[in-house]
Amino acid sequence: MNNTLLECRDITVKFGRGSDAFDAVSGASVKVGENEAIGIVGESGSGKTTLARVLVGLQTPNQGDVLLENKSLDSVQNSAGISQNDRWKVQMVFQDPYSSLNPMLTAKTAVAEAIQVWTRCSKNTAMNEAIELLGDVGIPPDQASQLPGNLSGGQRQRVSVARALAPKPKILIADEPTSSIDQSAQAQLLNLLRRLQEERKLAIIFISHDLNLIRYLTSRVYVMQKGDIVEQGPTEKVFLKPSHPYTQTLIQSIPGSKSDTTKIVDNSGV
Repeated sequence: MNNTLLECRDITVKFGRGSDAFDAVSGASVKVGENEAIGIVGESGSGKTTLARVLVGLQTPNQGDVLLENKSLDSVQNSAGISQNDRWKVQMVFQDPYSSLNPMLTAKTAVAEAIQVWTRCSKNTAMNEAIELLGDVGIPPDQASQLPGNLSGGQRQRVSVARALAPKPKILIADEPTSSIDQSAQAQLLNLLRRLQEERKLAIIFISHDLNLIRYLTSRVYVMQKGDIVEQGPTEKVFLKPSHPYTQTLIQSIPGSKSDTTKIVDNSGV
């Protein structure tokens, strides 16, 4: 693995109270290196989305630490930690591109707004950069002037990718990025993410229940079950010789050939 960019250590996230309390994530540790693509995979309720939200700073863990370039994200408890201004280095593409975009803002305005937030540049500069960035992800000027409701699911997800790229992050977390778009748009989006990774030297963390997506895009994989990471390792090794019974069951559930897509329903958002 290349030099570690982002690492979480012994992360635990508890939801609920009293007898209803449970660990959504329990003692999870994950690393991603420079220009590396890793996968976090598991069924509904496995805790992978919760762990992703911890990594991007949207969820505070009950226990454990997140390190960005060897500095703690928790700058309150750790005086040597990174500042809030460094959070631009980790950005997230969410599962539902429609709910993650303001329905009242055009695509270019949404991206320009994100650019202004992170760079403090002028509105004109932000708009010009937004149009250029949208073009890079496959959104031409006529589509860039549209509201999200007038765009297809695949187009909306490309706008979401552009927004995430606005601060020029080092790490992109893609949470089920293809789950809400049609099959043809899925392939286009995955090819786009691979190109962006190579061109921008991005590290990408793919969160998915789609085992074939993980196998195709990542070099290492973490397998989660009920909040625990039960197996990890090089992707091909895990797929060819899974050691944990849960991983074996997941891989055996892939129907048909290697090119088929596993359909494990994941609507929990946990």
